[in-house]
Amino acid sequence: MELARMRAKLVLTRPQRDIFDQVQQFVLQNPRKPSQHRTAALTMPDTFPARERKFISTLAEELHLSVTWNEYDEEDQNPVTWRLPGFLDEPLAETDPEQANGDSNSESE
Repeated sequence: MELARMRAKLVLTRPQRDIFDQVQQFVLQNPRKPSQHRTAALTMPDTFPARERKFISTLAEELHLSVTWNEYDEEDQNPVTWRLPGFLDEPLAETDPEQANGDSNSESE
């Protein structure tokens, strides 16, 4: 059994290795606190064959990253966009703690 574990190695194609290296660099360069990476995203042109698209989906799932395929950039190209967990499209609005808890009384009552 130990010998079987030693033989089980991850084998990547050259394009998959390039994708992996970019994702690894992206993840390591961003802070761990979700509130600090609201706008952190990695984009790649979506020119991948099916084998690499499957790899991207599996890698994102394993690393708990969000991947979107249906966005468009300024040149109307369809990139693959990677985001860290806890990504927010818009910054959090400052809210009054009483309103957030539902404790506020309305002036109109």
